[in-house]
Amino acid sequence: MKQTIGILLIVAALVLGYLGYDKMKNSKAGIKIGDLEISATDKPSNEQAYILLGLGAVCLLVGGTMISRGKS
Repeated sequence: MKQTIGILLIVAALVLGYLGYDKMKNSKAGIKIGDLEISATDKPSNEQAYILLGLGAVCLLVGGTMISRGKS
């Protein structure tokens, strides 16, 4: 049972990591005209991306721990 929950947590970590990466990538915009470059960042979206990445890391650690301890 612990291994199944661990695997589900690792899958959730991968999904959260992808969503966080995608949100971070889409929170930045810029335009370049000649030597002039203008860029903008959406701060709330960027913060949400870091939260998703952090939750993904926690799920990965907990899932890996559950799998490794479930085998013994």
